[in-house]
Amino acid sequence: ESGVRLVDGQWAAECGYTLQLDSWGDLTLRASYLACAVDNNGDSEFRLMLWFVNEGANGEEFSHHPLLLSCSLEESWRPREIVCENNYMEVSVEKPVVPDDHHRRTEGITPAPGENMLREWRVLFRVPDLQQLPDSGWTSLKEEIIPVNLVHLLGYSINTTASRIVLRCAYGSRLAYTLQDSVVTVEVVSATIIYRHRWTLLRVDASVACSTTQGSLDAADVLWTLPWLLPPLVVPPVIQKGLKVAVGGRYITQCVGQHRGYRIRDISGTIEIRIPFAAEGGRLKSGVSAGVYFQLYEVDVVLLREWEDSAWKQTQQRTFRTLRVLQNSPITISNHTVPSGGEFLVSVGKFLSDVVLVNVTVAGHGLSLEEAEQKAVRISQVPFPNSTHSYLLQVPFTHPLVTQQYLGKGVRSYSLSVLFTFLLSPDGEIFHIPAEVHSSVQDVVVPWLEGDCTKHGVRILMHYGNLQAEWSVYVGGLRLDWQLIQDGQYVLDTTEELITIEIPLYAPGMDYRGLDLLGLAVSVWVSFVHMEMLEEYTHLQECVVPVKELLVCLPDGQMVVLLDMSSVFPPVDPKHATLLDPSCSPVDTDRSRALFRFAAESCGSMITVR
Repeated sequence: ESGVRLVDGQWAAECGYTLQLDSWGDLTLRASYLACAVDNNGDSEFRLMLWFVNEGANGEEFSHHPLLLSCSLEESWRPREIVCENNYMEVSVEKPVVPDDHHRRTEGITPAPGENMLREWRVLFRVPDLQQLPDSGWTSLKEEIIPVNLVHLLGYSINTTASRIVLRCAYGSRLAYTLQDSVVTVEVVSATIIYRHRWTLLRVDASVACSTTQGSLDAADVLWTLPWLLPPLVVPPVIQKGLKVAVGGRYITQCVGQHRGYRIRDISGTIEIRIPFAAEGGRLKSGVSAGVYFQLYEVDVVLLREWEDSAWKQTQQRTFRTLRVLQNSPITISNHTVPSGGEFLVSVGKFLSDVVLVNVTVAGHGLSLEEAEQKAVRISQVPFPNSTHSYLLQVPFTHPLVTQQYLGKGVRSYSLSVLFTFLLSPDGEIFHIPAEVHSSVQDVVVPWLEGDCTKHGVRILMHYGNLQAEWSVYVGGLRLDWQLIQDGQYVLDTTEELITIEIPLYAPGMDYRGLDLLGLAVSVWVSFVHMEMLEEYTHLQECVVPVKELLVCLPDGQMVVLLDMSSVFPPVDPKHATLLDPSCSPVDTDRSRALFRFAAESCGSMITVR
């Protein structure tokens, strides 16, 4: 009742409107100058009132924004103009000039008929004869004459203005048919409008044909192929008058086209238009399918052609097409780590501006970007000149979330396991990219051992190195644990850099080499063993421990006695000392001591069996 109509669906196609929402959510509206509801002033001035309405989430009206479009015809109409839009086909032709034989003069263009007169119009359609054999190639067409009011019911809009007659229909309408070869597909409506003006029966060719071939990805190019000539529209001979291409709403000069890498070629009677993927003039959008990241490239292309043939003085055809192609874009994970730098440097990307990193999971610990920064996990965005970006992750080797493994010979492996989580806008879709990187560095300070001799035994200094938690210690072949420490009465002292172990003279693990006047000769083997790599570092500490007196039984059945005679009164020369058996004299003496070595059952010794 208000005269306002929602622009959508079949009505939009029949009335000459194209409404499309791209992947970014941007709205594009195109309206034919000859569309319904356009205020047409003499086919030269055009006005259209639009309202853009935003609706709330519950479907209620939220706000509306009026917009008045006003355009003037910049170039004169061609005798025949064809529009191949994304959703409809349109042809408009000049009204014929009618001769008036009665007055022997030629009338001007026939005026626009009233609604009642338009009802008397007829349309002759030519359609393939289904009775023909399938291999005939639809060479035979049969004719059907249908009144205009019934044609409207079939989805066709037929109208007239001051100087033109218009036929418009959506793709796939009844009475349309398709011509197809291995390269292109063309939809055809072959029609003639028949009407009477005074005493003259007029016939106007209103045939229209449009290529419906979509774009495809061919290597690194978006490829769009169209036929040079549409046989239903031309009557030879044909003279090509011009060809122009618009990309992104602007006609492209040859210089600009070459700069952007566009190519237009004539190949065996077809027009081949190639646009490099992601070239300037189109739109890029990120997407994810089954966990695979891809990029969608959309480019709005208009092909304008003009020609002359024996039936029409001049024909202009404009073909609008939004070319959409997908290209899988494997995510590159680059390990820029320099081992000597002491930290992991890992980059992931490149991404379009609609991809944002929201968090990372390191070694199973989920971190937001703020938490990562607080925990010494640095994340930065790296921009590139082509408006893409990547992300750089920096984690020190010493970070608790980095896994370390000793490989032997002073080499240590560092491993970092990361799961990057990205948000795709404006869709709100989440996707993940895992990464695992390793770096081997010869940075291990292996434990080392040193020792010295004390009055009461041996002291071993065990320096940690930087892998102390992975080593086991053995003393004289016995693993050092708390039981051995208690049994041997070892004394431990621990600092930040080393462990000091004092091993008593008669403790387990000690090896006795001999006894003389200098003291008891002992040795002890101390080993660091890496249990996983079975790598061993050993130290032999040998000492002579001074003793004043000693009686010891040796494993070979010998007994050794060291006597201190300094307190004997009256003084006795140690050289003249003997055991109970006078024949057992010292093997060595000094001024106050005598050393005896003899078999266990000799020299007056007694054997007791228990």
